Amino acid sequence: MHPTLRMFAVAATAAVLPSTILPAQTTAPASSATTTEETIELSPFEVTTDDDRGYRATNSISGTRLNTSIKDLPMPIEVVTEEFIRDTGATDLRQSLRYSSGILLQTQNDYSAPAGSFSTSPGKINNPEGLTASPDQTHMKIRGFQTESVLRNGFRRQHATDSINIARVEVARGPASLLYGVGNFGGVVNYLTKTPQAQRAAEVSFAVGSHEFKRATLDLTGPLVESGKLAYRLTGAWQDTGSHTEFNDEDHWFVSPVVVWRPFEGTEIQFDLEYGEQNHSGIGWQNLRAAVSGFVNDSSGYNGDFLRIPGKDPRTFRWSGPDTYRESTATNVELKVTQKLARNLHVLVGVNRGTFEFDQRDNLAALRTVAAGSNVPAWAIAPVTYAGLSSGQAGVPVGPQPSTVAYQWELARHDNVHEQLRAELNYRFALFEDGSPWLRMDHSFLGGFSYTEETKERGTWQTPGDVTNYHSPADYSYFRYGRQGDGSPDHPLVEWSNEDARVVNPALYAVYQGRFFDDRLTLVGGGRRDRSWNRIGIYNPEFNSDGTRRGDTQPRRSDSDTNRDTTWQYGANFAVTKDVSFYAMHSEGVEPNYQGKLDLYGNPLQAALAKNNEIGLKVDLFEGKLSGTVSKFEITRTRAQVGSSSLVWFAPVVAGNLNFDPSRDIVYNVNDLNPYANDWNGAVVASTPQWDAAVAAGAVYQATNSAGATNWYANASQAAGAAMLDAVFANVAALNQYGWWGWIYAGADPGSLPFDNLVNNATMDNNGAQRSVATGSDRSSGWDTQLLFAPTENLQIVASWSHIEKVVLNAQAWPRYPHPEDRWAIWYAPISWAATAGRPLNEVYADPSDTSTFIAFGAGLPMDDTPRDQGTFWVNYRFSDDSRLAGLSLGVGGWYESARVVYPAYGQNALDNTGATITLETPSRTSFNAMVRYAFRMRDRAASVQLNVDNLADDTDLYGFIYSAPRRWQLQFNCEL
Repeated sequence: MHPTLRMFAVAATAAVLPSTILPAQTTAPASSATTTEETIELSPFEVTTDDDRGYRATNSISGTRLNTSIKDLPMPIEVVTEEFIRDTGATDLRQSLRYSSGILLQTQNDYSAPAGSFSTSPGKINNPEGLTASPDQTHMKIRGFQTESVLRNGFRRQHATDSINIARVEVARGPASLLYGVGNFGGVVNYLTKTPQAQRAAEVSFAVGSHEFKRATLDLTGPLVESGKLAYRLTGAWQDTGSHTEFNDEDHWFVSPVVVWRPFEGTEIQFDLEYGEQNHSGIGWQNLRAAVSGFVNDSSGYNGDFLRIPGKDPRTFRWSGPDTYRESTATNVELKVTQKLARNLHVLVGVNRGTFEFDQRDNLAALRTVAAGSNVPAWAIAPVTYAGLSSGQAGVPVGPQPSTVAYQWELARHDNVHEQLRAELNYRFALFEDGSPWLRMDHSFLGGFSYTEETKERGTWQTPGDVTNYHSPADYSYFRYGRQGDGSPDHPLVEWSNEDARVVNPALYAVYQGRFFDDRLTLVGGGRRDRSWNRIGIYNPEFNSDGTRRGDTQPRRSDSDTNRDTTWQYGANFAVTKDVSFYAMHSEGVEPNYQGKLDLYGNPLQAALAKNNEIGLKVDLFEGKLSGTVSKFEITRTRAQVGSSSLVWFAPVVAGNLNFDPSRDIVYNVNDLNPYANDWNGAVVASTPQWDAAVAAGAVYQATNSAGATNWYANASQAAGAAMLDAVFANVAALNQYGWWGWIYAGADPGSLPFDNLVNNATMDNNGAQRSVATGSDRSSGWDTQLLFAPTENLQIVASWSHIEKVVLNAQAWPRYPHPEDRWAIWYAPISWAATAGRPLNEVYADPSDTSTFIAFGAGLPMDDTPRDQGTFWVNYRFSDDSRLAGLSLGVGGWYESARVVYPAYGQNALDNTGATITLETPSRTSFNAMVRYAFRMRDRAASVQLNVDNLADDTDLYGFIYSAPRRWQLQFNCEL
């Protein structure tokens, strides 16, 4: 049986059995619609938003799923209410989080994020935005750590949603796999969807705004039968908008019907369906990196500024043209059953299946210099003045250089399916209820099982790797799909890469919550046991234009061993008074290898781990008029995937049988080290005496390989050959020539097969085939706060602040390569864009004979653009009903970010002419927004008109590599039907 069908079968059984075996209950669930007065016992699994008042929410389900008051939980939880979402003009989940503490919705520099050719963000190397450009829209940063999913009603979801379906959003900070599942070490975002109501209600809205923004929404709810036992809710949205940049248009539609059936007292069955389509055009890069690239979409492009184009506004111009797009479909099906088994004993069984799939056309482009005699057509060549990241950058060509734009088209298809089963049993009981309040105890136990299965499939078709499309860098007309810059046809696309990954994660967990001493002390603790395993399939044929393969001849599959990880969480909250409490918490997290990546041993990555120690203060003063949390935390992540496989192409891979044969002599191709053919190369010329001695000794010689190519080779197992290679390496360092001094690894790269049969060296075991990623560790520490002040019923003030120190502990963990006798392997080469990053060998390895002691560049640095300080505020004032301005509300808000480090990035650290690494930061940034809302009655129906304006100051300055979006307005009309 298919796993999804199994899940639904289990849920259906759970729905039927309790009602047939147990006697009828005398109470109804919390959200039951009743026509007569009854005593209603709240299900501990159901959170109600009925008590939300304005921006204030008092209970939470994310933290313990015990529907506990937020002020009593020993952990920081922030709630974004439906009214706050409405007032701030948010139209999707991400926008609703703009005023949340320590959350970044747009990034440029993300430690551990895939980049370069392995990035799935449109524009790739020429897109300065980081992981937040991911198509699924769930990537953001919380406390400096990336998220790659959100929760929807407690189930893992990998696609954002329209705000029309959001009842509230909860942000639980820190790693806590015990309480809300795996992943997302900085915190989790859980949004609760709108549920059917007992009374009929209907509301529609229409909005217009900047950049031809148009939007309409619908929200209907009510009973389907007179008894109220069967009720529904239907939400939907349609939106069509442009943006401040050329061709960047978006339209989507969304619909979500929900049905709740309460066939018996104490039983609730909820069926929830969600479907949406989105079309996004003009997603390609705006401008090209002004760096010389050896390959299209080369990761070294990060080491250049963007090209300055005369007569074009860099804020709006999109040179890649109108032919890039992404068309996506997202669905979600949820079936959830809650049943009261006995007094204070409840069970929940739920299944969820979410899908996200999209087709994407992207343009991959790079600037190249053109040497004399090149086969680049003359029409595609023009002078380009290259620009480094800063003045004095090493390796940047001086003056105009004859150059071309080489580019490829890429068509990608992504399919993501996430299936989850969750079953939980909750029992609550109290002791000494009739005695002194100081002796009364309240105990809750939650036991659960979850089963998660996720599959990802990705296929790409692109321009063949042995040919290139061209566009003149002096031609500022748009790139068009199907024809090159001179109007000639593009090269036809070929099958390029295919990847599929499956990860399975069953888990058992148990949670205890106890309340003591007149509810002044709340204890929460428990453990979770996760197992996870992967199956990964890769087939990357990378066809040439003539139909031959550059890559795989057949698919390859890899199955992991089972990861077994136990994580714990425990904490205590003590109320010094009824209004002030302190808490302390230890929490842990685990994240399976959802990306389906291999490590440098050739095995699927182990699950990443995180630990957090935290203390905090919670206040709920002046009868709830001032409430909030101040938290101090330290989160350490280990075994985390960092970067992409393309950025560790030079690392040793020790999987299976090694390609290097230690029983044979060490031999290199040294065509580029011949001083008589490379007189431009200072390091090579300085090594002429050693070259001559090696030739005389026969350690350097010419030979013809099996492919018929005649090359110079060096036998490094002979003393003269070793001395020649040592001399070149030493002279590269002496002359600070780390940028380029030749290539001695021809015929030894697993990424460019076949091997040269006359070559034998350790480089044959590097990651050039880009199968594996590195792992690393980092730490985020600091404090954050969220406060809500409502001194009157008409005034509400929300404020937040975070201070975060992010540091990399180990940028890359490498395996130990068993043959250190080859001291010239690529991982030892003095190259600024490879392993040594232009540093002395004793700074790169604690022990150069042991590659596992590798100290990657970045250790001790943030390698991340999380600002040290970040603050937000929002103030709303509603004029009283007896005032002449009754119905009018005014809102103003804003946010502040301190400087953000956008360079160096993981895998890239350009040097200046003194050999020092270049560091770039954004300026600090402040922005203000405003809202005016007028509520009135129209034909005895509630209605309102609301105007939101973002970026009041119309700030369009450059921050790092991204220009601020200009002022934007949105006018919305709401009406009840």
